[in-house]
Amino acid sequence: MSLDPAPLIALDDDPAPKGTETFWFEGKGKVRLRAALCPAQGNVKGSILFSPGRSEYLEKFLELARDLTARGYNFAVIDHRGQGLSDRLLKDPLMGYVKNFADYAADLETLAGHLQGRMGGPLVLAAHSMGGLIAADVARRGKLDLAGMALSAPMFGFYAGGAGMEMMISVANALGFAAKSPPGVDGGGAQSENAAQTLTSDKERFGRDQRRNAMNEDIHLGPPTFGWLKAALAKQKRMFKKGGFAALSLPIYMASAGEEALVSNEAIREAHALMPDAVYENIPGALHELIEEQDQYRDRFMDGFYALLARVS
Repeated sequence: MSLDPAPLIALDDDPAPKGTETFWFEGKGKVRLRAALCPAQGNVKGSILFSPGRSEYLEKFLELARDLTARGYNFAVIDHRGQGLSDRLLKDPLMGYVKNFADYAADLETLAGHLQGRMGGPLVLAAHSMGGLIAADVARRGKLDLAGMALSAPMFGFYAGGAGMEMMISVANALGFAAKSPPGVDGGGAQSENAAQTLTSDKERFGRDQRRNAMNEDIHLGPPTFGWLKAALAKQKRMFKKGGFAALSLPIYMASAGEEALVSNEAIREAHALMPDAVYENIPGALHELIEEQDQYRDRFMDGFYALLARVS
């Protein structure tokens, strides 16, 4: 792979799978992006392309990578533009911003192109939260040959959404505040005071996230901007129209958290009702980050994920 090597924020108790390569590549608009490829251990059954959530970075999913590579799956994951160690898009690097959600999808497609020939077997797209909306858009675009898709708490709507929120976002952008964030909204990541109450009840997994943030502050991300919110709402609405969720004919597994406080479970259920071949479950008691939750919740999501893989591999 003729791509420049990129750093990995390593923890002794959360290592990367053997043979992991972390690298830079160029996304749409010449934005420098970071990604990792973790090779399958043993015979290759297939490959996973993973799309993280807002404020996340690839190291958060090394445990998931270990689980999947041990079962014979290649695992590739991206730092989305504007977060992780990928290029930030505003002068203030803590402001979460994207002009168009389609840029995220284009970046994933570019990454898949770079890894062509190294991602053997059926290709499954997996994602969490914001990444779920991006993944659904990738599947809608039809540029990748996907065998299936697994989504954790996909961001098909906002928990605190509604007409009032949409009006505020529209007015703020019209007044030129696209690079500003709504008052009183924090970043929501490991450095956030409220994160432990909304993300995961697993102290060990959350602690790993906190330690990585302490090791390298460059992965910090602050609140979403009005511009990011406008782009997110536009993509959510697009997916509920003709040619969106209803056109996703591939096998899909998705789960929502019973104690969700960030994304809309109602929107997830409505999207599921439109999908021709999707399995959906709500996991009672779980907080938003199903992949980072306590084993009693995480295992339920992983069982659904493994069932999807068994079906399409």
